[in-house]
Amino acid sequence: MIAAAPLVHPGFVACMRASIRRTYAYRARFLLWLLRTMAQLYLLRLVWEALYAGRDAVDGIPAVMLIVYLTIAMLQEFLIQPVIVFEIDQRIMRGTVATDIVRPIGFMWQMLGLEFGAVLGRAPVLLLAIPISMLVGSLRLPPTPEAFAGYVASLVLAYVISVLVWMLVGLGGFWMTSIHGLRFLLGTVQGFLAGALVPLWFLPDALRTALELLPFQGMVFLPISIFIGETQGRDLLGALAVQLFWVVALAALAVLVWRRARWKLVVQGG
Repeated sequence: MIAAAPLVHPGFVACMRASIRRTYAYRARFLLWLLRTMAQLYLLRLVWEALYAGRDAVDGIPAVMLIVYLTIAMLQEFLIQPVIVFEIDQRIMRGTVATDIVRPIGFMWQMLGLEFGAVLGRAPVLLLAIPISMLVGSLRLPPTPEAFAGYVASLVLAYVISVLVWMLVGLGGFWMTSIHGLRFLLGTVQGFLAGALVPLWFLPDALRTALELLPFQGMVFLPISIFIGETQGRDLLGALAVQLFWVVALAALAVLVWRRARWKLVVQGG
């Protein structure tokens, strides 16, 4: 089972520390990410301001609010982009999963430790990115304390949803020869499905309704709509409830898939 070890297990903490150290072993990557992201924000700002063509708002969404939305989407993607799918895939391909699975701390807890460590390692980089984003992307603070508190709660749920989705993709490696194609496909469409590239407000009603039935909106669209104050009051609570539903549903599915994956490993002779 996934819940095979407590969060305070020494092995879990060791995995987190190893992941943090590994994150800072490639410091130049952070600088390149910062330069690329700031350039993207600047270009997106130019594109959307041109599309607005001097209008104050489109479909009730002001241009400034949209730029803030896209800025938060990029920063949030950097912070909570899971590495767990890569970790699982690498261990399956190398065959080390056979020994990882019998360690004192469960295999999935090892993966979660590496995942959480990667997030903690990336978080300080935002201290540098946020001030620049305020200039390049017109980043602003949430309009109300309610929006700030709601965003924090929603961001945590968004991260958990993202980890669970990618965890399920990684576990697919127990049945597939390689999940590179699946990783590429989901990575390509995730930004659109989650509303990171185009907010769901601007999509046709039928398409938006279809996407609202999937968990992806809980990764980006729902938390950021709370951040900018577009979702508030009962709608805010409803958004959190939707995210919580997907956390429970995906967690239950992940436990089920992991149980079958362990059996699949035995069948393969691992």
